[in-house]
Amino acid sequence: MKKTVIVLLGFIAVAMCFTACSSDDDNGSMLPDNTENEETTDSVQTGTELVVDSAEVWSERDGNRIFGMMYYNSASSKKQPAVILSHSSSLTHEAMSGYALAIAKMGYAAYCFDFCGGSDKSKSDGKTDEMTVFTEVEDLRSVVKTVKSQANVEPSQVYLLGSSQGGLVSALLADECPDDFAGMILFYPAFNIPEMVNLFSGFGDWGDFGDFGGMMSMSEAYINSIKDFDVWSHIGKFSKPVCIIHGTADMIVPISNSEKAVGLYPSATLNKIEGANHGFNAANLGSMGSMMGASANYDSVVLPIVESFLKSNK
Repeated sequence: MKKTVIVLLGFIAVAMCFTACSSDDDNGSMLPDNTENEETTDSVQTGTELVVDSAEVWSERDGNRIFGMMYYNSASSKKQPAVILSHSSSLTHEAMSGYALAIAKMGYAAYCFDFCGGSDKSKSDGKTDEMTVFTEVEDLRSVVKTVKSQANVEPSQVYLLGSSQGGLVSALLADECPDDFAGMILFYPAFNIPEMVNLFSGFGDWGDFGDFGGMMSMSEAYINSIKDFDVWSHIGKFSKPVCIIHGTADMIVPISNSEKAVGLYPSATLNKIEGANHGFNAANLGSMGSMMGASANYDSVVLPIVESFLKSNK
């Protein structure tokens, strides 16, 4: 069943130019009890809260170590459903840590991680000029194996949540391995990356490393791997529930991309966030934050949608 849910919010004024957004080894360790959180994250109030602990959990892909943080309820002896959060291009796990904490307080194990070469601030191995959409798919594949191996995770109840490029990566893996996941949540998924790459790589001589308005770095490997890729023939076969959340004022990935995608999935819902641009809070805006304003925060609307979707499919 397909439907569109329109969420009415106050309209925000955004003045900006049109830019572009930009089989493996498993070395994951079991989660320790009562691990102290080594990072500072913003807590979002979402109903009855659980006490959440966190731990570093590492994965490995082709010799590259992948850093991640698991948020979980250590007081529970039961296996928990899990949500794996994939960040946008040029960002790190920190962009998703607030969401991971909020989801953990809903009763889920929540894992966010750094893609290899996904940012010059990444804690994972790998060089930025070696990163492509498809190396990130392989990173996520390894992360899924690691998360499913954790003692506190119910492996049959693992969900994907990806934003922008992380949304595209999640969608590609879900179509490849549909039986591995119970459902998927996509924040403004960047299904138009090939279009953007072809548009912006045509402007001048980018050399070995191009940049989209300071937001997304593109290597030659990145460009060549994605420029002729047909996204639409590689998504939409995943038959489990899909929740797409997208801002109506998105200038980077127009909402028309999600409107097209929701028609491809057998069981998908598109939730439109009125007035939101490409990112629902300052952390997700990345380098656009100063242009759009750190006060542009839609989490109070986005998180209830996420919680409702997860609980309805648990």
